[in-house]
Amino acid sequence: MKKIIILIAIFIGINLYAKDLIKSYNLIYNSGKKTELRTTESGIFLPIYKGKVVLLAFFGKNCPPCMAEIPGFIKLQNKLSKNLQIVGVHVQQKMTKAELSSFVTMRNINYPIIPASSEVLDIVNFVASKTGWKEQIPFSLLIDKNGNVKKTYLGMQSEERLTKDIKALY
Repeated sequence: MKKIIILIAIFIGINLYAKDLIKSYNLIYNSGKKTELRTTESGIFLPIYKGKVVLLAFFGKNCPPCMAEIPGFIKLQNKLSKNLQIVGVHVQQKMTKAELSSFVTMRNINYPIIPASSEVLDIVNFVASKTGWKEQIPFSLLIDKNGNVKKTYLGMQSEERLTKDIKALY
């Protein structure tokens, strides 16, 4: 009897998980490290960062406000790394591996970047459908430890505001 109850509970859990999961993406960071990103009804979940707040920052290398925001992101990643992971998502024209590596090195970026790709376009379309985002950049999502989008930011944000919002999610 116990085994049947456990099996039923597992089946219900799997069905609830499958219902919430919209799509799973296997992506490669600028470092070459692979990661999974899942879109769900309640947000975006990066299993590798389970238990951390995630700031998913959509940007373009030819966007002056995006470039101006990077030094603040670097400071935040250094200061709050125990509880925060910033992930950059490049949404403009594709860069070669060498161009992306040079970009990251020149700017001293200390957080992973997901380069532009067809999968990124799918993610952008998903985020736009859920938030009303018109694909202006910079645009960021503040995601809690469970993968729920708690805040969206359009335009450049101050380090102080982001710090306050991030710490509220610990």
